[in-house]
Amino acid sequence: MLNSIRDKRIQRDGLYELTLQIPEDEYFSVYDTVTIESAQDILQQFLDYHQDDGRPDEVDINYNKNGHVVNITANLHYIGNEHTEPRHTPNRLTASRRDEGTK
Repeated sequence: MLNSIRDKRIQRDGLYELTLQIPEDEYFSVYDTVTIESAQDILQQFLDYHQDDGRPDEVDINYNKNGHVVNITANLHYIGNEHTEPRHTPNRLTASRRDEGTK
């Protein structure tokens, strides 16, 4: 799923407004429902995957059924952050349920 995410960043007043756009079929191949917890999980895994040291807050999620996408928005803070060590991305976000049936 992580390779299917489109991201957009807008810099404002020392922080970045981040939007992640995920195709609904990719999102629902991993998650059953649209929740803030899943948004926070995806956002953290996305940042880890890209070795991004931004610190997210004000995380929100919206399912656009007509557009067939799930959008996650957050503010990313970079000022005063220390560099973090690279982290491992769980397989559940790099493989979908459809892939599990082909193993």
